[in-house]
Amino acid sequence: MPTPENSELNQALVAFLGGDNRAGEALCAGLRTTILAVVRNRASDLANDREDVLNEVFVLLMEAPHRFDPARGSARGFIMSTILPDAMQRVRAKRARPGTTTRRRKVSESALEASFPMLDPVPAPETVEVVGYGSPAAMEAACDACAIWSSATPPLRIVIGGLMDGEAQADIAAEMGIDRFKVARMIKTLRQFATAA
Repeated sequence: MPTPENSELNQALVAFLGGDNRAGEALCAGLRTTILAVVRNRASDLANDREDVLNEVFVLLMEAPHRFDPARGSARGFIMSTILPDAMQRVRAKRARPGTTTRRRKVSESALEASFPMLDPVPAPETVEVVGYGSPAAMEAACDACAIWSSATPPLRIVIGGLMDGEAQADIAAEMGIDRFKVARMIKTLRQFATAA
């Protein structure tokens, strides 16, 4: 059962979280000596910053008014066990030198940025030496092959496939069931398509 003092603090905290400044003054007057004594006993490194911790307690209360639930406990217990350690940690973090770590604030390692060096000025595509799949000649040949393939009839596609596999004209002819001279004429047609593309 809450004592009359705790009951008054509970009502003052609820009113303060609702926006009543007078209730905040009453809450501060009721808890000031307790908070300062706890900071003096628990955090000797904050001897000169006790008032800052007290102010930070009220800042934290205003930042998250929904955290306090009177059904779960008293205002004094909530402030001393939940808000006060956070306030002390915040004051320590503000005092810390840049680059140092505290218990809750870790220095994040900067991620390496993906960068691709660009030549300045950018050279013309014809002057860049590229060999293989990405070369301009290979891309042009691929475009030409696509144009030839799309306009070729199914028998011509069989001939293209046989040539890509490295088969001889006689083998392609045997596979298709035609004579090799017809395959030669089909290859000649392919050359004409290639010059047109």
